[in-house]
Amino acid sequence: MTFTEKGFEFIEKNGGACVTKILTPGAACVIPESLGGMPVTELGDHAVANQPVREVYLPKTLRRIGRYGFYNCENLQILHFHAETTEIGGGVFNASTKIREIYIHMGENERSSLRDFVTEITGRVTVHYFLIDANGQEWEAARLVYPEYYDEAIENTPAKNLSFAIHGSGQRYRYSFENRKILFDRYDKAFVKETIVESVALAAEIAVNRLMFPYELREDAKKQYEEFLKEHLCEVMLANMKNGEWFRWLTANFADPDVISDGGPALSKDELDSLIDASSEAKLAEVSGILLDLKHRMYPPQKKKFSFDF
Repeated sequence: MTFTEKGFEFIEKNGGACVTKILTPGAACVIPESLGGMPVTELGDHAVANQPVREVYLPKTLRRIGRYGFYNCENLQILHFHAETTEIGGGVFNASTKIREIYIHMGENERSSLRDFVTEITGRVTVHYFLIDANGQEWEAARLVYPEYYDEAIENTPAKNLSFAIHGSGQRYRYSFENRKILFDRYDKAFVKETIVESVALAAEIAVNRLMFPYELREDAKKQYEEFLKEHLCEVMLANMKNGEWFRWLTANFADPDVISDGGPALSKDELDSLIDASSEAKLAEVSGILLDLKHRMYPPQKKKFSFDF
């Protein structure tokens, strides 16, 4: 028997509510924790399929998502879920190609179905990894970028068979799981090849996120990320001028002469001038001010000396 409540159709299943259809989808869809006096424990097959939702919040009570649960959700970009959701049906994100962010809320043992989610999403996706501290407060412990990957079928005409090639580094990052847990050291080790096969911009995004949210970050991996950013600092700062948080963080940690203790100036005078010109052209007043102050401290103007002949 099908019931209707709060804009959802659902059935009773194993003592819980199984959502079968969303009746009034909006840009943001919040699946409730209870319907009909029962905890919402399941999204049925195709439950959100073909809906125009952009962001979906799944309840902590949810245990299972059925097959093709979010099939052909063309606008879906952001998904929030909890570690308690442990069973994911096949093809859950088929034809939903715009998913870019996942927010996962972990339990104490840090086991979850996150691997199933990011494996189903072959495009580039950023995972916001939340934990509970000793006071019961939630905090974002890590922010992980999983790059894109895709399979290509290559036909060998004379032999009349197909071979398959995998492009992109995303699959390698998706191997950083074991027993439903993220192995952060394995994730970080994938960065060595990342700098070879991917763009500087993507590699920098991975590095900055790991350094800004350094949960389970080992010293050798930290050094690896820092060395990459130092090597490409001007290019990375130029690409992130409009991201105020990132730009200020990069400046404070890699360019500020009061922080840099060895190796000389992080940016040459010519590099600083090019950054100042770019920020001025983009009309980014705050960024221009930061860069002008940086230039003044790194390359202070020389006092003119005068000599007089009598």
